[in-house]
Amino acid sequence: MKTITKIILREIQRLKSRASAWILVFIIPTLLFFYLGSIYKQGTIEYVNIAVKNEDQSKLSRTIIQNIEASPKLNIIKFLNSSDDLESVFIDNPEIKGVYLIPKDFEKNIYHGEQSKLIVYTNSSNIVYGNLLYKEAATFINTVSAGINLKMFQAKGIPYKKAIKMVMPIKVITKPLFNPYYNYLFYLIPGITTALLQMIVFFMAARSINSEHTNKTYKELYQLSGQSIFNVIFGKLITYTLIGFLVGLVIFSVIYPLFGIPLSENALFFMVIIFIFSLVNAILGLMTSTLFKDETIAMDMSLVYNSPAFIFSGFTFPIMAMPAFDSWYAQLIPYTHFLKAFIKGFEMTTPFHYLYPQIINLLLFFLFGYMVTVIALLISHKKMKI
Repeated sequence: MKTITKIILREIQRLKSRASAWILVFIIPTLLFFYLGSIYKQGTIEYVNIAVKNEDQSKLSRTIIQNIEASPKLNIIKFLNSSDDLESVFIDNPEIKGVYLIPKDFEKNIYHGEQSKLIVYTNSSNIVYGNLLYKEAATFINTVSAGINLKMFQAKGIPYKKAIKMVMPIKVITKPLFNPYYNYLFYLIPGITTALLQMIVFFMAARSINSEHTNKTYKELYQLSGQSIFNVIFGKLITYTLIGFLVGLVIFSVIYPLFGIPLSENALFFMVIIFIFSLVNAILGLMTSTLFKDETIAMDMSLVYNSPAFIFSGFTFPIMAMPAFDSWYAQLIPYTHFLKAFIKGFEMTTPFHYLYPQIINLLLFFLFGYMVTVIALLISHKKMKI
């Protein structure tokens, strides 16, 4: 244990003298976390600028427009003429994200018992705007439709109480459980910060062994370890795992509270997962550093492996909807399994035993990385005749 402690202290001293390590551990996370947090600090979209084209000019169409104006998420900034081209409206007015078109004979068709349509044109180059515009339209149109049906039933002599039940026989009540405010800050920042945590630990560990060869200090390290590759591995492994764990603590104890991201009641025991996650990325970084003695190549391989983690994890797009190869490849990235544990354990606050499958998968990554690192070091020693 004393030998491993000496290696840990030696590794910390080496990191202190390496400017890139300080930048990777302190400066980059601090700047990125605060910068990204400031981008999404608003949390939700306050309103969307839209235009309205009323080709019907009826009492009902004016009622529709009043409902649009009353919608808290919609802001009418332009009323279009019949001659206005819709595509040109979007091009000439980039601040307009949608157009609500009330077609001709809108009221007439409804009162003749025919279906009429409110047409919503959206600039869906941004999916967020498109979904919001549709959601708002569906909300107030349902209200207007219910009012029209209620008047028709009453006109037929149906009592009000019975008519209201006929208009809305089923009432839908939605209860969002795990992000009730639909807040992008609460949704994106946890994913981005934990993906960066993986990259930080992996990148640092990916230079730990090969830098010894670059600086011709590996034999000195080997002598310090008592000529034990296991001491070499565990000394460096513990160092980078603890660094990753400390970065994780900063994320959960400083970054989240600072931006008002709610902490889960499972936050304390979830630190166990953070530790395992850091351990896995540290050993995979060490494996990369052992396999590629050229530091530049090792960093390139680390970048290639880690860059898709956020995309393939299922955070931005469901894994089940990905092509078969991509779905399979997603399972080869530790962040995919960590994210499942994060959603279940941190956001959904499920009991710890529900995280066992993800913990087992992460430990399999560790076992694979450890075995490859040991074998690669043994082969390296034979070549160096140590």
